[in-house]
Amino acid sequence: MLVGAARVEHARPELFADPAHGFAWIRMIGALLVIYGHSSPLSGHGDLFPAWWPVQPDEGVLMGFFAMSGFQITESWMRDPHPGRFAAKRVLRLWPPMLTVSVGMALIVGPLVSDLPVGEYFAAHGTWAYIVDNAGLVTLQHELPGVFADNPWPDAVNGSLWTLPMELLAYAGLFVLLVAGTAKRERRWLAVVALVALVIWDRHLEQTPGAESAGSLLSVPVESLVAFLVAFALGVVLNLYRVPLSPLAAAAGLVVLALMPNSIAASFLMAFAVSYAVVVAGHFWPERLTVPGVWVNGSYGVYVWGFPTQQLLAMAGIRNEWIMLVCAAPIAYVLGTLSWKFVEDPTMKLRHLLTPAPEREPEPLADPDSEVTRQHDAVPPEPTRPEPARAEPPRRPRPEPPRAEPPPRPEPARAEPPRVEPPRAGPQARQDAVWRPPPRPAPQPPGHRQPPRPPTAAEDSPLARRLSGEVEGAPRPPRPGPGETRQVRPRGADPNRRDLR
Repeated sequence: MLVGAARVEHARPELFADPAHGFAWIRMIGALLVIYGHSSPLSGHGDLFPAWWPVQPDEGVLMGFFAMSGFQITESWMRDPHPGRFAAKRVLRLWPPMLTVSVGMALIVGPLVSDLPVGEYFAAHGTWAYIVDNAGLVTLQHELPGVFADNPWPDAVNGSLWTLPMELLAYAGLFVLLVAGTAKRERRWLAVVALVALVIWDRHLEQTPGAESAGSLLSVPVESLVAFLVAFALGVVLNLYRVPLSPLAAAAGLVVLALMPNSIAASFLMAFAVSYAVVVAGHFWPERLTVPGVWVNGSYGVYVWGFPTQQLLAMAGIRNEWIMLVCAAPIAYVLGTLSWKFVEDPTMKLRHLLTPAPEREPEPLADPDSEVTRQHDAVPPEPTRPEPARAEPPRRPRPEPPRAEPPPRPEPARAEPPRVEPPRAGPQARQDAVWRPPPRPAPQPPGHRQPPRPPTAAEDSPLARRLSGEVEGAPRPPRPGPGETRQVRPRGADPNRRDLR
């Protein structure tokens, strides 16, 4: 394994899933653990985990949620550092599922389970205030008129919503830091300063006696807010500084935390150990556990629908925490998956309308008189990387046509002497180029003898002389002159011919 400065570079990357998929898995597991943690108090059996445990799973899970949010939201800003689009994406992520569950509980489930008549229920101020106050998020209202009044945990419609205002305040604080330039290398120290300030504040509140001794900000308890903001700031710092991620270090931190007694030091270490562990787990999630996204992306819906589901089961008379867990977990999972499919995913796709495609900048025109332009032909251009070929569907192989035999090679034509054409340079040349019959020989005077023509090589050969009846080696008779006739010797008079009869 190699740990890079920007990301984790695995020696065998095919063994690990994409970090976003790993984070989705961890969020889904955390949402189901929250249902597990709520099963005991909602069924009337008190806290599920002993108070002396140094690590309270429900609190550790919530800290892991905030650490992953800080890490991933910072990454979102690094990809698109635009303040307006960043704020719009946070609104589209946080509000739609919360509004859906609030409206559904107030207008559908509430009238069915309320102790009040339907008319009186809808006429009550608290029915509509529940929707309006929850839409404001930092002004949460947890009660509906006559709903769950006789449950072991009475009047609480959806206690899981109490962390959403803290998430919103964490987004707002990070937004201010990012606009101030914290994402830049020279100003990322601002995130460290914010983390140190939150840790000091959290330690001060931890030592103050009494639960939630710092009061609340509207509907947000300040002491819990500061504790979760520490985990959120740790996720931001882990992203900005590209802290090396090691599974061995994460496991060692969790082991040390488990061995420590429940104390102030243990609560201080839990924020760091859990935050680092969830970020490492997201980057080292096994590839073999990769599933379709719809199976694990509905963790937010599971989280906000789990508490009302458990309250309905408690109203039905379930008083055993394990039976409640077995019944509530699959119901909440189905509701959360439906929330992802029909609420979260469609609204999150609206983010693409807020993020325009990057425009291609026009290439600057070169100055024809510049030195670079004059040397353009002398300097070869840099080679461009070929684009990866797109995978095409396999085609059915076509039968190959029969191969035709190559035609016989023609014999080379014999070279002919070049024809010399007379130059065409005027009317006289064109007139000389016209064909004319050869001139007739001049008439000879009577009595003129033409000198004898010498015999050719063919006429003077021995075979020609034998066929003409001449004796090989005998003197040849003179050729007849012009006007004379040659006497032909009969065949029988040939002295060299032998009669074979």
